[in-house]
Amino acid sequence: MPEHHPHRRALLTLPPDAAEGGEDQSSALGPELARAATRFGRTLGEAGLLHVTGAWVPAGLPPTPDRPYTELGHPIGTESPLLALASLVGEVISFADWHAGARVQNLYPLRGEASRQNAGNAVYLEMHTETAFRPNTPDALVLLCLRADERVDTLACDLLDVWAGLDPGTRRALAEPAFAFRLPGGTLTEPKPVASRWRGRLRFNYAEALCAVGEEYERPLRTLREGIADRTVTINLRTGDLLLIDNTHLVHGRTAYQPRYDGTDRWLQRCLIRAAA
Repeated sequence: MPEHHPHRRALLTLPPDAAEGGEDQSSALGPELARAATRFGRTLGEAGLLHVTGAWVPAGLPPTPDRPYTELGHPIGTESPLLALASLVGEVISFADWHAGARVQNLYPLRGEASRQNAGNAVYLEMHTETAFRPNTPDALVLLCLRADERVDTLACDLLDVWAGLDPGTRRALAEPAFAFRLPGGTLTEPKPVASRWRGRLRFNYAEALCAVGEEYERPLRTLREGIADRTVTINLRTGDLLLIDNTHLVHGRTAYQPRYDGTDRWLQRCLIRAAA
């Protein structure tokens, strides 16, 4: 797979003193990260992907849990700075049916979720925009790596780059309400467009599980999938890495791996963000 480096992908390395934490944990942001997050929020729709290294993670991080965090609920100390960061991008939102409405969500492998399409699985996590086609789909998200696993790669692709390479007919088809999810029993959700307009810019809703409603839309959907495969980049998150993802035009996923379920597995925290009015 050829590796591409979209111009909307940026790297920010924090100085060592920004990762020390201290009594005031919100100070772990530091002025450089605060400025970058604010700028990211102001440019949503074309902000892309910001990869930050050197964020603060507590030295006494407990073992990666073996059951849903909603059954534990103990803060570990990164929640305040993570919420502070997300709030600089926009408004932190949550869903009642996701992680019991928590604004900071903990993501790690669970045995019972191993083969499902969610963040607790072990199989390939399909490329998607976060909560595609929801009425209140977040405009951005932030991921913080609390515990790394070098065997696992995060995947990302900028759909604006894919879009630039599509012919006009394919673009027109993807902008029509002709794409849906197939439910158990074979029924389809209400067809929606993959590409739409948001604040004068292109916005995408996409997941690999989408199907075309009508034969004439199968080729455009296949062409889009092929473009995503060609332009996907891999990111091996290390402990203390942060990703800010513009959910209006990026899709993301994760490679498959074999969790150990012994307290040492990869552990991320996530916040969902709505753009400021």
